[in-house]
Amino acid sequence: MEEERLCGAFRTPSLRNVAVRPSFMHNGAFSNLRDVVAFYATRGTAPARWYRSGVAFDDLPKKYRENVNVARVPYDRRTGEAPRLDGSEIDAIVAFLQTLTDAQYR
Repeated sequence: MEEERLCGAFRTPSLRNVAVRPSFMHNGAFSNLRDVVAFYATRGTAPARWYRSGVAFDDLPKKYRENVNVARVPYDRRTGEAPRLDGSEIDAIVAFLQTLTDAQYR
């Protein structure tokens, strides 16, 4: 990456037909849409759930971790705090995302 300030940042893909994708994230780490939404809701509050070392963003070189968005909702919570979204809200977001699926995939 020519601009180091962008290391750790990713473009948001279209949400159209997101529910029928076989994998998610830049590295295909998730195969379940609910896990993706739960990850974003809890990555800061429970990093041990998602990161092998228990340290948030351990998949990035240390110097780029400060580039990760931790200021905007729902990413603005810290370890041990309650996440912005609870299980029912995560389910509601997933249900909404499923409505963005074209008829040919339903």
